[in-house]
Amino acid sequence: CLPGIFMGLLFAARSPEIGLPMGLDARLGSLSGMATYQILTGLVAGGYLLPLMWLNGRMRERRLRIEESFPNALDLMQVAIESGMGFDAAMTRVGNELAETSPEISFEFLSVQRQVQAGREREAALRDMADRTGVETVRAFANVASQSLRFGASMAQALTTYAADLRGIREMRAQEKANRLPVQMSGVLASLMLPALILIAVGPVVIRYFVNYAQ
Repeated sequence: CLPGIFMGLLFAARSPEIGLPMGLDARLGSLSGMATYQILTGLVAGGYLLPLMWLNGRMRERRLRIEESFPNALDLMQVAIESGMGFDAAMTRVGNELAETSPEISFEFLSVQRQVQAGREREAALRDMADRTGVETVRAFANVASQSLRFGASMAQALTTYAADLRGIREMRAQEKANRLPVQMSGVLASLMLPALILIAVGPVVIRYFVNYAQ
């Protein structure tokens, strides 16, 4: 679209019967062939890269929100299963409960249940959820749930253990970020304080030198 709009403006600028506002006809009409080619190349690159960067940013934000909220969703599923609900009913209940606080997880859980109700195998629906989200914790949850349902293990115990592991991983990541803060702060402090210290230490000597030189 961007190169097409530019070519349309360029054609209008070089047509004497069409007038463009803000002096665009004069500016565009004086462009050389190389300048036109460079502008078109920049518009093509921007039209391709900028939406891609925006989409990747939205994907990273969605994955981060899912990863941060997933342990809480597992706790809710554990409570629902321990209260007597089946796995499908617990996932549906948690999906409805998280519709406002975590809409991403709510969408994924309810999508799995809609696929299961439509006749798709539960393991395939869980794998589809893991592939769609692209989050390793969700992929591991899909594997844990599939294995527990296949071998008849306690789903509540499996979810409890996995939620505790997720909290441990999240705590380790928080500790890693906290340990990196002193190094990052030292660089910022050095870049801000070092010029001031140099100015305080060298400034009087430079001033005294210029005063003596002037006398």
